[in-house]
Amino acid sequence: MNDTAPARHALGTNATLIGKSGSRSQLATPCLVLDRAKLDANIAIAAAFTAKHGVALRPHGKSHKCASIAALQIAAGSRGICAATVGEAEAFAAAGIGDILITSNFTQPGKIARVIALAQCCKLSIVADDPGVVDQIAAAAQVANIRLDVLVDVDLGRQRNGVTSPAQAIAVAARIEVHPNLRLGGLQTYASHISHVHDYAERLSANRKSATEIIAIKSALEAAGHEIETITGGSTGTLFMDPSMGCYTELQAGSYIFSDVEYDAIALDSTTPHPFTPALHVRVSVIGRNVPGRVTCDGGNKQFSAKGTLPSLVNPPAPGAIYLPDSDEHGIIELPAGASQPALGAAFELIVPHCDPTVNLYSHIHVLTGDTLSAIWPIEGRGAF
Repeated sequence: MNDTAPARHALGTNATLIGKSGSRSQLATPCLVLDRAKLDANIAIAAAFTAKHGVALRPHGKSHKCASIAALQIAAGSRGICAATVGEAEAFAAAGIGDILITSNFTQPGKIARVIALAQCCKLSIVADDPGVVDQIAAAAQVANIRLDVLVDVDLGRQRNGVTSPAQAIAVAARIEVHPNLRLGGLQTYASHISHVHDYAERLSANRKSATEIIAIKSALEAAGHEIETITGGSTGTLFMDPSMGCYTELQAGSYIFSDVEYDAIALDSTTPHPFTPALHVRVSVIGRNVPGRVTCDGGNKQFSAKGTLPSLVNPPAPGAIYLPDSDEHGIIELPAGASQPALGAAFELIVPHCDPTVNLYSHIHVLTGDTLSAIWPIEGRGAF
């Protein structure tokens, strides 16, 4: 170890810039940046919409994995937060978030033990789709002398997890209710496969089909004597449709806080197609300009995550310029014919293609208030499983 090397700040290289006027232009790149005003506006829009329509909002924390953002969402009226993994839930709970739903199934004894430990320090709900797993969770809850809310996870067509019929739902619900240390919390019904359907009418039709399936399962459970208190699900792509479906009591939209290229490309609402403003960007700098018609930047595949979608330049150096993550560490701005090359050191910000997995590539979010770096928020749930 080199004892003369400078100590790395817990908040990263840019920590010394916090609060300095004009510090946006001084940020070491590549870095993940967040426009605070746009974030606050997005949070307020979703909170006002769900409150108006009498449905609870439990935002999905897998989008941001950041306790500071979860706290803002709860302060704006959200019921609690969702977590995709046990590790994310642990990170949120350690930071003081008190009401968490883990939306993914788990089967390993080690994860069951972690969930039971977590349930002793926060209000925790989980999902299950298999009676045998329910038994394992119940046995661990009995040893710990706790009572845990379990929701029946329902598959609406993704064929990933969840019960696929009313009979399966009844079997899981019955197994939950036979155990005194468990409580049937309701249903989780997430139609993830329709959230990015490009055509609005097609997405609306698919959502109505899902709602019909949800209502059928709820009716079958109630006929079998099970009370269904909560039906949670939905996404940013269906947020403005879901209250009219007549089945949801709680919505799990997550990406709305940031938006991204993929969500900004579809109409989210029939009257206001783009209610949310992209707030999350990756900031990069030009580091090479020796090849005509392009410049090289310091943001590559390690800085962006997408399935074929490109990041979008917020302020392109010329109309028609395209950003192409080109390798692990490098990206290329392809310039239109005749456009001047940006100078070495020039910085650009890009709307991220898909916000959830892009956030998972970073340890910190750099919060910008105008041109000032106002805070750096840790991404506590990054890589937590």
